[in-house]
Amino acid sequence: MGTIRIKLLLPLALLAAPLWAQKPDKLRERALTNFKKDISFLAADALEGRLTGWPGELLSADYIAKEFAALGLSPKGDNNSWMQPFDIVRLRIAGGKTALSCSTDGAITNLPLNVAFYPLTQSANEGKVNAPLVFLNYGIEADSLGHNDYREAGDLKGKIALIMLGSPKETTPRSPFAPYEELDYKIQAAEKRGVAAIIFIPSPDTRANPDGELKRGTATRPIPILYAYREVEALKNAKEADLALDITVLKGEGHNVLGYKANKKARYTVIIGAHHDHLGYGELGGSRSTASNQIHNGADDNASGTAAMLELARIISKSKKYKSYNYLFMAFSGEELGLIGSKYFTRNPSINIKEVAYMVNIDMLGRLDSVRKTLVVNGTGTSPNWKKSLDALPTDTNVLRITTSESGLGPSDHASFYLEGIPVLHFFTGQHQDYHMPSDDEARINYAGMYESWNYMLQFIAKNQSGGKPEFTKTKDVSPGRSPFKVSLGVMPDYSFPGPGMRLDGVSEGKPAQKAGLQKGDIIMALGDTPVANVEGYMKALSLLQKGQNLVVHYSRPGIDGLQQITVNL
Repeated sequence: MGTIRIKLLLPLALLAAPLWAQKPDKLRERALTNFKKDISFLAADALEGRLTGWPGELLSADYIAKEFAALGLSPKGDNNSWMQPFDIVRLRIAGGKTALSCSTDGAITNLPLNVAFYPLTQSANEGKVNAPLVFLNYGIEADSLGHNDYREAGDLKGKIALIMLGSPKETTPRSPFAPYEELDYKIQAAEKRGVAAIIFIPSPDTRANPDGELKRGTATRPIPILYAYREVEALKNAKEADLALDITVLKGEGHNVLGYKANKKARYTVIIGAHHDHLGYGELGGSRSTASNQIHNGADDNASGTAAMLELARIISKSKKYKSYNYLFMAFSGEELGLIGSKYFTRNPSINIKEVAYMVNIDMLGRLDSVRKTLVVNGTGTSPNWKKSLDALPTDTNVLRITTSESGLGPSDHASFYLEGIPVLHFFTGQHQDYHMPSDDEARINYAGMYESWNYMLQFIAKNQSGGKPEFTKTKDVSPGRSPFKVSLGVMPDYSFPGPGMRLDGVSEGKPAQKAGLQKGDIIMALGDTPVANVEGYMKALSLLQKGQNLVVHYSRPGIDGLQQITVNL
């Protein structure tokens, strides 16, 4: 929980005059008019919820680009355009040419798609393999547990591995065999030996088949991976198999929108961002509604933040008060799908990211509670400058009350910049019953409260005009609720990393991993004797650990050859 700072001083509106060359009532009147205009467009049914990669999201991006152009900003997207496009996967479907057969002494058994087998989500999208079939039992290599299915398997390069689900002993959630049952562990172990394809089959103890959904966000492996649940004995007795994959991938294109204000004497750039995408009809998940086929207009989430960002651009681009920095105004897409757009930008920046002074993220600014009047400011611990700056901003508690939290992490786009060592602040008026519901409509926006929150941000930006780069500090993780684990290493997984292993997207200050010397970018391959194939395998391995234990972590680090190890005290 963050600390609450409350100050009973002059109202915000009375302090506006020294900052802007217009009367406070004119500033407020213009801002409210623009908020209404922007949100009414962005949250209209015609944009169908602005789902990333769908036509409504492009309409949103075009609207923002036109607003940037009208302000005289410079485009900072790809090829001197306003847009920075990036790919997303909408859907993956196994096509009719996907096939599997096996043969023994000339006798061929055909397995029909979706009747006897189906490809798994980790599978490559295409490929043909005709090769010897090798039964590898459970496909587990665990010498420390007295079990190794690869010990006498011989050369597997170019062959098809046939592997049972599960493990040789009935397991419980804390069984030492539990991590070895993960499909991704078994895939990693087989891939390491050069197999050309993998066919999983049920074991005698199998109670449920693997999920047959070809998930759009899964990082695929380079080889075909199938699950066959019928003709199992034929496969076990077969000498060779013939398979083909024909997975159709429907892609979409998300659009970040970038407008730049250059100031001649400024070296550093301030990024002011908000995500403009939302959930569409909820077809890719995220909706809290039990109803189907309803537009999620996302007026608060995040048409409100986008409108606030645009109004800041209108003030900053035209005023002489903001010459100490360059400003990059950004509307991110793909936030609702996992911060895809902001992550894409930090990995493909159109400006020198080392010269970004700080980042302001505006996500859900339109529903200030009329009783509590609380504006949440997250990320206050990411620079020692922030506490002093925020303390110096007077507020009228009858209008606005400020609650702060130090963490630079969180489920919004500022986290992508924090992980790059950039000080951040996230402004947020809180969740409500319409969050991720079709009822998040323009009519429910609290425009008066939105103005007060926006004005507070504008004062913060005006107060921070040193032109320098604020010192960056790491923050402790915020961990609301009870953890299902007895221990924590204090790391943030990179969920986009395909494996093998789990790459660290961040390491929390003062936590066991940081104290031991693990760093962002390290790839954890094993916790003690338990292999880590991916994030899920890491979680499973973590559940086996006890507080106070000295744990040997096996990891790789870019630029250093070979597997490293380090001891972490839990």
